[in-house]
Amino acid sequence: MNTSRSAFTLMEMLVVIALLVTLMGMGAAGMRVADNMSKETRTRSTIQKLNQFVMEKYASYQYRRVPGNNAQTRLQNLYNLMRYEMPDHWSEVNNSYSPYRIRLANGRSHVTGLASAELLYQIVMGMPEAESAFNSLEIADTDGNGLNEFVDGWGNPIYFIRWPAGHYNEHGCVISKIQLSNDTSIAPCPFESAFRRNNSGISNYAVFPLIISAGQDRETGINQDASGSTPCSNTSVGSATDASAYYDNITNHNL
Repeated sequence: MNTSRSAFTLMEMLVVIALLVTLMGMGAAGMRVADNMSKETRTRSTIQKLNQFVMEKYASYQYRRVPGNNAQTRLQNLYNLMRYEMPDHWSEVNNSYSPYRIRLANGRSHVTGLASAELLYQIVMGMPEAESAFNSLEIADTDGNGLNEFVDGWGNPIYFIRWPAGHYNEHGCVISKIQLSNDTSIAPCPFESAFRRNNSGISNYAVFPLIISAGQDRETGINQDASGSTPCSNTSVGSATDASAYYDNITNHNL
């Protein structure tokens, strides 16, 4: 009796199909992981470049001369100049002191929630050599209002907080490698060495500009209100509002 056969049984075919579907799913999941890793690497590279430009400008204020009859007045005038030249909200743009390209951008229509991203672009692109430092994949007009933003690997805007006083370790689940709440030797601002925050019951630490990608979930999970008139006048800015959204953020504080 001939027991050979020339075709698969229905059960065998179903098993093969199930195996193929499983392998395809595993392959797709692996590709998604690899794709997200690539986007994260690209985002870190962009933020690292932005950090270089922003911190260069931030440090330059140590050598800026401003008018004032006494040290406190001169210090406040310096803070005002920083607000006008490095605004993180459109309300801070000053028609007399803000750079021309920022004043020009202020005349455009604005989309709620993207102010700091649009202003970060204007601040950085006003600096020498900035235009040649970024490629077309790092720049986009995500809201279509004619004002560009720097974008992360997922194509989402990269945000900016000039004085993120609430963004420090051990506070609201926020972790920062450069704003350390237990460092009592550093003032909140390099321009005001005598000032300390512990008078208000909060540990003192240096405050540095924050550049933020929301990561894969597109949610920063932090307070992005206006920075205030001094580095520490709004201590909630930069604090965590949603820890579950915060943890995949990519920032210059954690490069």
